[in-house]
Amino acid sequence: MAPPARGSILRAIIVAALLIAFAWTAPLARHRWIQHVLHDDAPPRDPLRLTATSHAVFPRADRVRVVLIDGLAASVAAKQVHLHAACSRGLDLVVDVGFPTVSLPVETALWSGLTQQQSGYMFRSDTPLVPPLVGIPSQVPGSIAIAEDHGWIVRSLGFAHTEPAADPIDVTKDAAPEAWRGQWLQHARAAVASDAKLVFVHILRVDTAGHRSGRDSLLYWVAAGIADSMLDGLLEQAPDARWFLLSDHGHLTRGGHGGAEDELRQVEGCVLGPGITTKTGGPIHIVDLARALADSLGVTLAPAAHGRPLEEAMNFPLHGAQAVPAVPLGHGAFAWLMLAVGVLLAYVARRAWLAPWWFIVACVSWLVIQGEPTLSSSEMWAPSGRAMYVTWLPALAVLGAVTWVGLGRVSLARVVIAQLGLPFAAVAAAISASGAWPLLLGRAIAPVVPHFTAWLSPLILMAAHGAAVVALVVLGRSVRSGFDRHSRPETPSSAAATE
Repeated sequence: MAPPARGSILRAIIVAALLIAFAWTAPLARHRWIQHVLHDDAPPRDPLRLTATSHAVFPRADRVRVVLIDGLAASVAAKQVHLHAACSRGLDLVVDVGFPTVSLPVETALWSGLTQQQSGYMFRSDTPLVPPLVGIPSQVPGSIAIAEDHGWIVRSLGFAHTEPAADPIDVTKDAAPEAWRGQWLQHARAAVASDAKLVFVHILRVDTAGHRSGRDSLLYWVAAGIADSMLDGLLEQAPDARWFLLSDHGHLTRGGHGGAEDELRQVEGCVLGPGITTKTGGPIHIVDLARALADSLGVTLAPAAHGRPLEEAMNFPLHGAQAVPAVPLGHGAFAWLMLAVGVLLAYVARRAWLAPWWFIVACVSWLVIQGEPTLSSSEMWAPSGRAMYVTWLPALAVLGAVTWVGLGRVSLARVVIAQLGLPFAAVAAAISASGAWPLLLGRAIAPVVPHFTAWLSPLILMAAHGAAVVALVVLGRSVRSGFDRHSRPETPSSAAATE
């Protein structure tokens, strides 16, 4: 076979340059995507409908006390002596907090009656609400919120008085945190015992232990036990008050939350106090609990709030993944179209060995080693993505070998399309399903939906690494072909041949 012409080598270099440019910019785009997901809000929408058939009102209470143990998994809550005893004296509930399972968004749902999708509050990692939430606490004069740590969360919820105070330079930090850790519980007990109509106590240590060591660690269970003892001391301060006890999310076995897993969404919750009967029920939605809170305090929720009367919510519990928001129909349809295009592009190979098997191997390797992508896993947010790409390195070796052989047998375009068409289409599908296309136009939104947002993180890296491997192989073949072309001996002229 004659060596390729200069034009073919030039085309190969151009294709390789374009692929290298993609391989370089795609991880940078992923970094920006992470920042948008963690800190921005989503366009508000209303995917959840909880239809109420009655207008029953939960009875009012003179004093309402709410204790939230951040990050306490339901399986661990069931083993806590004081929490279990308290819940057995009232309404013992399974509460579904919706998606995503992140503290501030879940707590805004509790105090506003609007789901995360309705408010648009997704992750808001270290991003307080400025101005604070307009919801239940802002309608109760003298309402108090006391936080053990990360006070920016309670300072975002619209309470009249919050502690700890914010750092004067950085509002995401607390003023004098070391001193506050030694006195916060005393302040919380005093607030609970006061005449304030509404007091909220936010205990954080369980969530901190979950992030450090995971749900099944000794550190997590010890933190849960300490929180349980704290709860008992708080209950003693106001035995005549109405108490709402709950968590805002659970934790994975290895630690982490944010995704739509049942073990993260469904938490222990209970309502107790004078006049409250003993009953078990659920799962109810956290916005149902928000309505019970509003009724107890005699305040109103936004007209868009879907919370049901608590008795009705217990009689008609949520089923399956009802609290998990569905992907918008248009986004989902376009995502399926992108995947169909990817499959058609893979068909360009028309030879089984030239199909994008490397991409299939990469996805399967990820699922076997790491499990299904979830927003609860720290790997999703790692800037380098090393914990992800080490799982599919063997697949890249397969890609390199197939590309090298393919370039010797079929055209450059056919090889590139066969190997990268499906991965690129999968990225486009994940972007479509999660609603991330506006990011490319410069809009600051959080494209957060169940499953597809999490898949986008590894898919971007897979496509980028695949593009880099194909580019390097194309360049290698081109360099080799170029040397072969120049080293080929020249054909003798006819004149010289006759001499």
